[in-house]
Amino acid sequence: MKYQLKDNRTGKDIPEFNTEVNIYFTEEHINFEFVAQNSKFHCVSEEYNAEHADGGDVCEVFICVDESRTKYYEVEIAPNGAEFLYLMTYKGFDYEIDQPILDMQPIEKSFLNSKVEKVGNAYKVKFSIPLDKVYVNKNGAVIMNAFRIETEGGIPDKNLFALSPTLCNKFHHPEYFVEISK
Repeated sequence: MKYQLKDNRTGKDIPEFNTEVNIYFTEEHINFEFVAQNSKFHCVSEEYNAEHADGGDVCEVFICVDESRTKYYEVEIAPNGAEFLYLMTYKGFDYEIDQPILDMQPIEKSFLNSKVEKVGNAYKVKFSIPLDKVYVNKNGAVIMNAFRIETEGGIPDKNLFALSPTLCNKFHHPEYFVEISK
């Protein structure tokens, strides 16, 4: 099914940075296909598990590994194809400093199957995650959220987009995760 990402801070459509994500299941995988319009393709690293979202453009997914919504994979794919794959444990949010409290564990070897293609001023990100790596509830749904960061050439967090907007400056708010069914 295809979804449009909204401005994470306001929940509104931003046509200038139209971002569509197609999410679909096969027997063994959940698949994501992002189309991110009007990008400057700003990448901060080519390294696996570098923090690409820290100042760079990315398409990303947070997807739960259990029903608690506190353990989830953070997947980032940069326009240059570099991946970030960590298991996050969410321990709350410190509103005084506007930061999530996270235990971050890198996944040493990627189990993603990803591909990036640039088309004009847009890029397409495709990747799949094996279903045996994530939590699938009794209704056949996964619990997740999808995001995009567009820095317009390197301004950190300038444009934040989400499938289910958190209505603030941060993505790590599991209460905004949604169920996506097979």
